[in-house]
Amino acid sequence: MPRPSSKKSKSPRQGSKSEASTEKGSEIRLQKLLAAAGFGSRRQCEELIIEGRVEVNGKIVDQLGSSFDPKEAKVFVDGTALRAQKLVYYAVNKPVGVVTTNSDPQGRPRVIDMVPPTERVFPVGRLDRSSEGLILLTNDGELAQKLAHPKYQIKKVYRVVVAGKVDVKAMKQMEKGIYIAEGFVRVEG
Repeated sequence: MPRPSSKKSKSPRQGSKSEASTEKGSEIRLQKLLAAAGFGSRRQCEELIIEGRVEVNGKIVDQLGSSFDPKEAKVFVDGTALRAQKLVYYAVNKPVGVVTTNSDPQGRPRVIDMVPPTERVFPVGRLDRSSEGLILLTNDGELAQKLAHPKYQIKKVYRVVVAGKVDVKAMKQMEKGIYIAEGFVRVEG
């Protein structure tokens, strides 16, 4: 079914090739390290750093862009030692009525509530609230990126039931591409 084909510009805070190239050897950006350990999203971890709440090897780190080797660095947040987070993977059949988000101010049921809360996980991709189907939940950011980012061209198959009949003209237009809430998408066949 529809597959986003437009490229979005990255904000300066998002990961980029320049961020990846600055990570030397086994060093990892501090906010990525904190997020992997369950202290929040990368943006939330950036705030922890800016607020001076992170200590690495006995020194407060309050500047973004610092990289450390997670096996060598002793990292504390508000005095709490960083613990290594084990990678987990859940294949979940998301039912209708459940949202695919980690934070929902409206208090609706979330897909992440369907798995044990032992590790912080996030959904790979999205299924809207009225959809049901398989979704992967993980804390493996590298795998999630490879599965979800259009540049890796991982095909996703959707079976959709629509009201009415889709005629040949509508199918040809969807093959050329249409705009939906998420952006420009097109049907491959």
